[in-house]
Amino acid sequence: MSVTRSLLTEQASAEPNPSLSTGPMTREQVVERIIFQNPTATPEFLGAFDDEALRVYLQRLDAASEPRGRRAVWVRRGSSSAIHTAKRRR
Repeated sequence: MSVTRSLLTEQASAEPNPSLSTGPMTREQVVERIIFQNPTATPEFLGAFDDEALRVYLQRLDAASEPRGRRAVWVRRGSSSAIHTAKRRR
C-alpha cells in the first residue's frame, strides 16, 4: 500500500472532531471543549475572553492534540504576532 493511500485510509477512518464541525457552536460549547482539552482552564478565566478569541484558542488546542506529522498543521493568524516582548518595570 502506498504512503498516499495509507494516509487517505487513515483520514477516512479517523473519528470526526466535534469542535471542528462546520456547524456553529455556542459559547458554552466552546468553553466546555476547551476545559475538556485543558482541565486547568476555568470558566471564570475563560469568561474574560470574547467569543472569537475562545474559538481561536480551541482551534489551537485541536491542532496541538493531533499527532505530529503531515496532518499536524496550524497556521498563526495574521492578527497575532510571532514574537512578544515585554519592557522591564522599574
